[in-house]
Amino acid sequence: MVAVLSFGLSLFAAGMAEASSPVDPAAFAFRPHPGARLPLAEPLYAEDGGAMTLGEFFGKEPVVVVLEYLRCKSLCGLTLENTIAALDALPLDAGRDFQMLAISIDPRDKPADLARAKAKYLALYHHPGTAAGVHFLGGSVEAARQIADTIGFPYRFDPDTGQYIHPAGFILAGRDGRISRYIFGVGPTASDLSTGLADAARGQTLSPLERLVLLCHIEGTPLGRYTVPVVAALMIGNIAAGTALIFIFGAIMRRRHG
Repeated sequence: MVAVLSFGLSLFAAGMAEASSPVDPAAFAFRPHPGARLPLAEPLYAEDGGAMTLGEFFGKEPVVVVLEYLRCKSLCGLTLENTIAALDALPLDAGRDFQMLAISIDPRDKPADLARAKAKYLALYHHPGTAAGVHFLGGSVEAARQIADTIGFPYRFDPDTGQYIHPAGFILAGRDGRISRYIFGVGPTASDLSTGLADAARGQTLSPLERLVLLCHIEGTPLGRYTVPVVAALMIGNIAAGTALIFIFGAIMRRRHG
């Protein structure tokens, strides 16, 4: 699902018609930073109230990182449900093959709220003995903002609705905490996650060309589900055409001066 759709849906989720001030939709699109290292020293708290840092979940397996909040009336729950369903379909186990972190951007979400959310979503994940690989976390306003800014996940609280305006999607990160892949929208597929987790496990991030394609994907005109392949094909075609013109021009100049 294209990023343009993801932030469009996020604006709907936040109750834009009731927002206290005008909002520029483009201001709440993802701002991808592939290859950036997450702020692993940021302090967080878990479902049992225990203090920890973000870095404690890294080092062994790739990590799925979903920014959300539990009072969200639409997209956060849908994103979590669909992500859990996609992970459930994989022959991989949380805690052994990957870690999943659902990090709240809302300081109102306390450990008891996180514990209820974990129990709710774990009931949808039919892999026995994997509870230690799924984590619902909270933190201070500053910690949440630092993590979100590193990811490129803009958000804002609207006091009139009690909701946050934010994009829809999440990231996959490598063992070292570097951002490997962005998954946009609320409906990730098992294939998306399988490929993305394999790349993250290898420490693979986007190449310079892929990063440029991603930038076009975010800022360009939406073309539907094929936006990235279409833009990539156009870019490759333009590069090939430019290279051919250089060779042709060079041949002409050599003949003129031969």
